Amino acid sequence: MTSNIFSILNTAKLGLLSQQLAIEVTGQNIANVQTEGYSRQEVNFEATNPRNFSLGQIGTGVKVAGIERAHDQFLLSQILSEGDTLGKFQVRKDVYDQLELLLSENNGRSLNQSLSSFFTAVQDLASNPTGLPERSSMLEEAKNLSSVFNNLGESLFQIQQNLDSAISVEVGKINSLAQEVAALNKSIHANEPTTYSANDLRDKRDLKVKELSELIDLNFVDERDGQISLTLDDGTPLVLQSTAFTLDTAINGNNKSFLDIGIQDAAGNSKNVTSSITGGTLKGYLDMRDTEVEALKDKLDRMAAGFVQEFNEIHQQGFGIDGSTGNNFFNALKTTVVTNVNNTGSATLTAANGDPSNISVDKYEITLTGANSFSLQNLTTGASSGTFTFTSGSTFNLANGFAVTISGSPAVGDRFKLSASESASRDFSVSNEVLSNGSKISAGLNSSTDGANALELVDLQSKLVFDSITLDASGSGTFTFDEFYSSIVSAVGIQSYASRSTLSQQDGILLQLKTRRESISGVSIDEEMINMIKFQQAYNAAARLIGVVDELLDTVISQV
Repeated sequence: MTSNIFSILNTAKLGLLSQQLAIEVTGQNIANVQTEGYSRQEVNFEATNPRNFSLGQIGTGVKVAGIERAHDQFLLSQILSEGDTLGKFQVRKDVYDQLELLLSENNGRSLNQSLSSFFTAVQDLASNPTGLPERSSMLEEAKNLSSVFNNLGESLFQIQQNLDSAISVEVGKINSLAQEVAALNKSIHANEPTTYSANDLRDKRDLKVKELSELIDLNFVDERDGQISLTLDDGTPLVLQSTAFTLDTAINGNNKSFLDIGIQDAAGNSKNVTSSITGGTLKGYLDMRDTEVEALKDKLDRMAAGFVQEFNEIHQQGFGIDGSTGNNFFNALKTTVVTNVNNTGSATLTAANGDPSNISVDKYEITLTGANSFSLQNLTTGASSGTFTFTSGSTFNLANGFAVTISGSPAVGDRFKLSASESASRDFSVSNEVLSNGSKISAGLNSSTDGANALELVDLQSKLVFDSITLDASGSGTFTFDEFYSSIVSAVGIQSYASRSTLSQQDGILLQLKTRRESISGVSIDEEMINMIKFQQAYNAAARLIGVVDELLDTVISQV
């Protein structure tokens, strides 16, 4: 076979079409220079199969072997693994900012300031035990103290409720993104019947997965058919190729009716995965709702309960100017019982505050170990309080003041929670008897007018009534009420600083990873302009070659 004009024409045509496609891809890159998640695309040229002729082989032109996106899968995996940490600490930082504002000493409603003002009023009453202005002032400061406790307790509970609502929103976002990833999986699989890649669809899918990784922890599995699968850290599938599994929420009766997270399997059954979630904003909301804010609220409740108990105990020993004694200044603590929703027996448990002066402000859990026996766990300290026996229907004393009655037929493993401090900050209030009659304020100890009992009440301000965890009524603790509250505020400040530091660190890590991605996958205008000129010149040359072939054909035709 010899050389011929038409083979030159075919070579020129292939070059023209290939360079035209390269210019089109360059234009696509330039158009998406600021598109988030877009990966630069590159045209791979390949020489066509040569043909044989008398002197050997000669090339027949060029073809486009494929259009590839500049992508680093390992880098994407790193970005995904850091994204869930960023999401979690973003939530922690935001909530701690809110808590710091709530507990701020500069907002005019500081608990320490209210305690100080209240004890100042008690001191004024000790100086003039029969003075009506002093009694009125003490009642007003007591109402102000109640208001501050109530506001703090209610605000913390409202934060928990807001976090619970945010969890529902996050679940909706996760489901939407998971469905989009599954749909993109399906589209990619349908548009990649050969070895060519659906580059733009893959970019969109990577962007959705990245967004999803900031909401919940993910493991990324690249399937052989171009699709991906996503699972939680414990292996629970969230997306399996073109199938997305739906997250749902259900009320947890053992956790104040807050929401638990479940995931539906292919059969429509829901599996509780709340404890399996380890990262993302969803984990941040769960941790802050169930651990951090709950612990803060619990400390505030125990402080409020301890204050009521200690103040009332001293107040009951004194006399009002009307001669009355044994009066509570603040309303006595209420006991709460929470029955575990998973109990299988028919037993019921009731509890009352049988000894307001001594009842423990810690939280407890009773676990039935037999038909007439149970173990007691102190949930506040984490220590076991021993094992006990009981007679069904008979009342017995527990934890220094709980008057407990267990009736019915219990099953082994049934559980009940007891507390005299639950919601104590929200329920903190001045006794109606004292509010309606200031003469019942017990300032006197040996008589109704000596002021000695008011001095005992003032001494409570400096009494070491708390250790690092709970109330120590003996006075051999480590902290006063002021100091215990200050330790709460300090702990919030430390955690807030730690959250901000970790968030800043994660921002730095992700910025570095994004910079690396940009260097690999990002579009450079300068580079694309160079490519455009190069492809344009090659296109012009191919077009010129066609013109040369046309002239050659004209020459041949004119000779014929």
